[in-house]
Amino acid sequence: MTAWTIARHEMKLAFRSKWLLVFAGLFTLLAGIIIFFTGQASGEFDGFTRSTASLLNLSLFLLPLLTLLVGSLLIAGEKEDGRLGLLLTYPLSSMAVVVGKYIGLAISLIFILVLGYGVSALLFFQASGSDFSLLFVFFGISVLLVLMFLSLALFTGIIATGRLQALGIGLFLWAFFVLFYEFIIMAATMIAGPTMVLPILTVSVFMNPVELIRVFTVLFLGSGTIFGPSVYDFTVWAEGSAGVVMFVISCLIWTITPLLLANFLMNRGKTL
Repeated sequence: MTAWTIARHEMKLAFRSKWLLVFAGLFTLLAGIIIFFTGQASGEFDGFTRSTASLLNLSLFLLPLLTLLVGSLLIAGEKEDGRLGLLLTYPLSSMAVVVGKYIGLAISLIFILVLGYGVSALLFFQASGSDFSLLFVFFGISVLLVLMFLSLALFTGIIATGRLQALGIGLFLWAFFVLFYEFIIMAATMIAGPTMVLPILTVSVFMNPVELIRVFTVLFLGSGTIFGPSVYDFTVWAEGSAGVVMFVISCLIWTITPLLLANFLMNRGKTL
C-alpha cells in the first residue's frame, strides 16, 4: 500500500461526504451569483473592484470553514470507527498515511474550486463579455488557502477524540481566524500605542493564513494604496521581492508544520 492508494481511497470517502456536497453546491451558487450580478453591473473584472472584493470575501469566509469541517470530520470519523488504527497496522509509515490523506482531500477540495470558478467564469463572460483571466488568479489563491487550512484540518482530526470534538475544534479555529482575529489585533494596537501599530500589523499578517491571503491578494492586484498611508512602509516592503519571498515561506510553513505535527502524534500513537 502506498500514499497514492490512500489518497484514492480518501477521495472516494470525501466525495461521499454530505459536507462536501453541500459546500460544493453553496460555493458554486454564491460565486456564480456574485460574479454574474457584480460583473453585469460594473462590466469589468480588473483590479480590486467590487467584483473582486466580493469574490475574495466569499473565498476567505467559506473556504476555511469547508476545509476545516470536511478534513477534520473525515479523519476523526476514521479514528472513531477504528479504520485509522487499522490502517497504521499495515507496513507503511505514518508519513505516507498523512501525505496520502492530504493529497486525496486536497484533490477533492480543489475539484470544488474548479467547479465553482468554472461556473463563475461562464456567467461572468455571459454578463459582461470581458476577459475573465483574473479568475485564474483567484483560483490560485483559493487553492493556497485550501492547502493551508487542510493541514490544520488533518491536525485537528488527529488530536480530536471523535467527530463531535473535531467539529467543535474546527468551528473554533474558523471563528478565531476568520471572525475574531481582526478584533484581537485591533485591541492589541490600541493597548500597545501608536509606535507599535506597524510592527503589530506586520506580524499579524503572517500569523493568520486568512489575513495572509487577503493582504497579499490586494497587493498582487496592485491596490495596496487602499490600506492607507499609515502602513505605506509595509506596503512597499510587501510588494518587493522580500515580501514575496516571505509570503511564499509563510504559506509553506502554514502547510507543512501541521502535517509534521500530525505525523509526530501518529508516530507516538497518543491519539489513536
